Amino acid sequence: MVGEYRLFYLIRAGATFEIWAVRHRSETEAYAIKFLKKGSKYSRTTVAELKHEFNVGKALDHPSVIETHDFGVAKEGAWLRMELFKELSIKQQLVACKQTPALKTKLTYRMKEILTKCAAGIAHMHEKGWVHRDIKPDNFLLSDATDVRLIDFTIAAKPTGGLGKLLGGKTKIQGTYSYMSPDQIRGNGVDPRDDVYSFGCMVHELMCGALPFTANSPNELMQKHIKSRPPSLVVADKNINPDFAAYVQRMLAKDRKERPESMKEVMMKIKADRIFYQTPDPPAEGAEDAAPEEDEG
Repeated sequence: MVGEYRLFYLIRAGATFEIWAVRHRSETEAYAIKFLKKGSKYSRTTVAELKHEFNVGKALDHPSVIETHDFGVAKEGAWLRMELFKELSIKQQLVACKQTPALKTKLTYRMKEILTKCAAGIAHMHEKGWVHRDIKPDNFLLSDATDVRLIDFTIAAKPTGGLGKLLGGKTKIQGTYSYMSPDQIRGNGVDPRDDVYSFGCMVHELMCGALPFTANSPNELMQKHIKSRPPSLVVADKNINPDFAAYVQRMLAKDRKERPESMKEVMMKIKADRIFYQTPDPPAEGAEDAAPEEDEG
């Protein structure tokens, strides 16, 4: 038990938090909780991170964003209660695609719908006044029915206001190096167009199976984000429409001002335009192998 909730299934365990499927002792409906148990990782800072994630999530209401219900502290630890959406992340499915060609075919066939829904979730977050700051395939859950959920608002922040931009104050460098925009790396305030850049990295990874930049060290990787030109998607896949590939290059522009103005624009572009020359073939009926079981460790 955690407070009034009975833990009955561990979904995943990270370095600091655990995700559990739970039921309230007086209800039958299942939920998920992000649980910070008492111990070496439990501190005022980590509890504040969880409370911050609740404050961000409670303002969001969109089918492509995980539902956030409430936050609490019990003798066992602190918890954040959310919608139970027990699906693999897009990153986990990308890894599985390398081992199972049928899964890759299924993912490619649904690519336009997947990207549209992911972009719509980010756009909603921006409209509610928050920048996610850690957009990556790990932070989107994806079902076989192509339902998507954007998760993990731990480092989400409000856009830097006019005074902050004027004074040029630095922001804490946070995020995941493989997807961080040049401005995020430099600590140049918080801007929704940084999520546009990160989403461009994610689109690149989904569509050609590799990130735009890789390196042998974090410093080298950050320098590539700041200085190197990303390869075009058409180099990896000739079936990708060159116009769409050029648009992804815009998303990956070094200068914020050269990127698409908003995630809503990105979502509409993906929804309206052809991203492949030829629509990918649907997976053969019954040919898909089951997705691998989620690693609970």
